[in-house]
Amino acid sequence: MAKNSVDVYGASGKTNVLKFAPEALHLVDDPTHPLYDERIHLPLDEAMVLNIMNQGVIEPIVVWKDKETGQVCVVDGRQRVKHAKEANVRLQRAGESPLFVPGVVRDGSARRMQEAMVSANEIRRPDTPLGRAKKMADMLSRGNDEADLALFFGIGIQTVQATISLLHCTQAVQDAVESGQITVGHARQLAELPPEVQREKAQELVSVAQETKGHEKARRQRAVLGEVRPRIKSRKEITTALALATGEYAAALQWVLGEGDAA
Repeated sequence: MAKNSVDVYGASGKTNVLKFAPEALHLVDDPTHPLYDERIHLPLDEAMVLNIMNQGVIEPIVVWKDKETGQVCVVDGRQRVKHAKEANVRLQRAGESPLFVPGVVRDGSARRMQEAMVSANEIRRPDTPLGRAKKMADMLSRGNDEADLALFFGIGIQTVQATISLLHCTQAVQDAVESGQITVGHARQLAELPPEVQREKAQELVSVAQETKGHEKARRQRAVLGEVRPRIKSRKEITTALALATGEYAAALQWVLGEGDAA
């Protein structure tokens, strides 16, 4: 006789995990509803669609049945449901079976479900860049390649390469990435430098991050890494320069303004 799953796994109890066709689930898009979350309008992430096509939906969503409308509403897992819908469109187009989404049911008032929704979204601790890099390195050592990792982690191959390069950086660089003051892209560039230069550049990048924000921060950090890019001149600046230019330079400026022959 088959053993009870509670006994097999040494669990303290069990609950039902149901399977849903993602198309049958209701994603709340009414801003006045307690379960509305503006992230419902985020565009689809191609990497996530491909991941679900390959792996299915691994983590169960949380659903709640609205007794007033009879709709089964998604409390947690909107993005998984959205991407599963798109995955099914592609799978069926290819003649393959559609996916189902595992879901756990919660009961209670709409207000209580709103509290659960917020908690599920906010009380999460994502993996750190260094933690992801270590996992990637381990998976590579077990026979996976970079394309596999891009699929499993839902990112591009270049991001995989940049993340793994973090393991070849000094502690100063790793700490700066972990604290969010520099990116894994910066780390990839720094990994190619001697250790003493890595530490020096990391300190400069962190100082810039502490002093500036936004575009200015990005511009100055590029400058630290020697990536200063020429600023594109405005039409007014080009017109002013043209007034003083002669010969081939003048002809080139006229071409930029669309007034001359490309030849």
